[in-house]
Amino acid sequence: MFMYMSKRATIRVLAVAVALLTAACGGDEPADTTLPPVLAGETLEVSVGPARQECYGPFQRMCLVVDGGLFYSEIDGFTHEPGHEYRLRIERYDAFPGQAEPPQDAGRYGYRLIEVISKARSAGEAIEATVAPARITCPGTDELCLLVNGDPQRGAISGFEFRGGFDYRIRYEQYGDGSRRLLEVLSQTPARGSVVDITVGPWRVQCRENAPITAACIVVDDQPYYGNIEDFARRHGYEYRLRVERYDLMPGVSTPPPETSKFGYRLLDILSEQPASHPPDSN
Repeated sequence: MFMYMSKRATIRVLAVAVALLTAACGGDEPADTTLPPVLAGETLEVSVGPARQECYGPFQRMCLVVDGGLFYSEIDGFTHEPGHEYRLRIERYDAFPGQAEPPQDAGRYGYRLIEVISKARSAGEAIEATVAPARITCPGTDELCLLVNGDPQRGAISGFEFRGGFDYRIRYEQYGDGSRRLLEVLSQTPARGSVVDITVGPWRVQCRENAPITAACIVVDDQPYYGNIEDFARRHGYEYRLRVERYDLMPGVSTPPPETSKFGYRLLDILSEQPASHPPDSN
């Protein structure tokens, strides 16, 4: 059994979304709280980690890791070479002098490099891994995870460009701060799947009973689906019939772990698309 998001729950989702959007788009980007509070024009010394990490502001991107935290800006004049740790002297300046507020989606401050104090090769762990041909929803969240060696892993691998429908074998380096960077794509081969037709419902639903409000699933063949349909841009409030290629993400496993999906999909063709024939369940 599963429930469609009720009107009250939908309002809560919208409220959360508006709050997040306001935080991201209401002038400043997320503050670079890893830096000490200094006035514009002052200098400070910072450390920069060996690989960028996935971050979210007005849009999803890869951020530098500065003093152990995500840094939502760039540093003018600094070129980051993955796999190296840095100690920098930088200046923070007012990027919009004379303006009470910065433009929408822009940060108040800019940063420029004064000096590279040190640069050293970071000692990471080299790991070989497989990456499945479709992503799934990260357990307990609304984000998408790569399946790396059969396990859902949050966060992108810096330098790795995933394309749905391919089996990968890669080698990457993992560092003490949790960041990862691609060393080499050892193989990329078209995944073996079966062509099937599926239905996709018009509304998202709770993935499970008492699931957090951020964890909502699409409905595939009348069941909550924890995965992603690669190359498919779903429109809310529309019912679909799709032709897809289906991949077994967990060969030999009859029952996947909770909040994961055994199958992944990649869109081949949209057979039909029409407005929902009924409103969301009001329960």
